[in-house]
Amino acid sequence: MDFKPLELKDLESVRHYFEYPKSRTCDYSAGGMFMWRNFYRMEYCFEQGIFISKLHDRDGNGFYNLPLAEDMDFALKIALPLLKKAGEPLRFCTIPEEYVPLFQDVLGAVSVSEQKEFADYLYAASDLIELKGKKFSGQRNHIHQFIRTAADWSFVDISDVPITKVEEFLNRYVESEENQSEMQLAENRMALEVLEHLDTYGMFGGVLFAGGSIAGFSLGEIVHDTLYTHIEKADVSVKGSYQMLTNQFSARFGGEVAYINREDDAGDEGLRRAKEAYHPIRLLKKYIVEKTEG
Repeated sequence: MDFKPLELKDLESVRHYFEYPKSRTCDYSAGGMFMWRNFYRMEYCFEQGIFISKLHDRDGNGFYNLPLAEDMDFALKIALPLLKKAGEPLRFCTIPEEYVPLFQDVLGAVSVSEQKEFADYLYAASDLIELKGKKFSGQRNHIHQFIRTAADWSFVDISDVPITKVEEFLNRYVESEENQSEMQLAENRMALEVLEHLDTYGMFGGVLFAGGSIAGFSLGEIVHDTLYTHIEKADVSVKGSYQMLTNQFSARFGGEVAYINREDDAGDEGLRRAKEAYHPIRLLKKYIVEKTEG
């Protein structure tokens, strides 16, 4: 198999493959994969019309991703035996829960281990838009506080804002963060790349203003019935900015979908609490699947 590095210029030619999985996990959305391609040193090839990609973890270990094709069953039944012959360890990561049984059927003896830190938080779009009921009283209070202190606030489509202004905000945001992990630093670099190549990524988004200044921005994409929030940055010194940004982004772009995927918490305790506070309807589990002897 002739694997080659996954580059941003490849996105348009493979974009349609991300419409085929039915799992709603962010790893198999165009933005989810291409944003992280450099961090994980991703490579790809095509075999019989199947998009096959692989990545490398921080220790250099190689893992295949879920093979993608219009007929997902066909993709796995064809690709897995081919990869088995390639001579490298036959192991896969971020495999959605729905596809694990098919791996077991095709490969036989496999070990399966859950990647708990990478489970995506899936919400009912109506919950994040309406924030109804006692369980969302905290979010509503933060939003009311934001409105009281920023009476001239607005939420504007990012296409109507000079992108250099958003980049300047992002750079200030990065400089204000302390003790960033390697993954957080990488995610900030990716956010800047997306802003610089917004048309190539095909993402949409909005910018939150307070007192004439940018207080945050969000970017995402829609695949079928799900809105993916890929990037969300807000100025924490403006009280309620994150809650307001989440609500406005959801309301502006989530009105025609059933679900909103706000992605994983990467094992970060603060992120976990923040995502749980919005009461996800489901955690989208992901697994490492590795062929064993037998």
